[in-house]
Amino acid sequence: MQEYERKIKLKFKLLATFYDMFDIPYMIKPDSNPRLALAKKIPDDALRILDVCIGTASSSLPVAQANSHNQITGIDLSPEMLAVAENKIRKRGVKNITLMEMDATQMSFDDGEFDVAIISFALHELEYELMMAILKEVSRVVKKSGQLFIIDFAKEGSWLETSVLSIYFKIVEPKHIPQFLRYDWSELLQSVGFQVTDTEKYLFAKLISADRNAAP
Repeated sequence: MQEYERKIKLKFKLLATFYDMFDIPYMIKPDSNPRLALAKKIPDDALRILDVCIGTASSSLPVAQANSHNQITGIDLSPEMLAVAENKIRKRGVKNITLMEMDATQMSFDDGEFDVAIISFALHELEYELMMAILKEVSRVVKKSGQLFIIDFAKEGSWLETSVLSIYFKIVEPKHIPQFLRYDWSELLQSVGFQVTDTEKYLFAKLISADRNAAP
């Protein structure tokens, strides 16, 4: 097993049971929740959606519940996170999410299989080379006319928000997080075949929208 798989699986085996507690601020203030904003961006059409590193399905569930015609496939390396996701999906009676344990750097999907890809609060966990490998795979499996939505941490915000994030990063997140916060997403995504069309700021995070280019 690759070293990154071991680390990711161990971390999220420990975090799985209380991972959703990190979303409590969004429950208090729904207007600041990028996951709910994402659900509004995706039309209720017969779209095939890939949720990369789906975790506990906190982003896929709002999309699935708002858009019954979407068919969502969620992949993750952590069986514990997928178990939490499965339980949430079952309790809410959601029928249009399918879960698969899979390595996002080596997806078993065909080229251009999906209309939309979602990656939520996952890329910051990864070293640069691994993150780019996943983004290249995402580009491969998304249609030429498809879209990518990324939700992840942002350094911008109020003094209080920045202070809270700094403490949280030191306790929970990997050491490379300062580097992650400095990435130029327009440049990174363009290098793997996507064009950023919009970036919106939410509590502790930003939502990046990008279109798939005709050529990588």
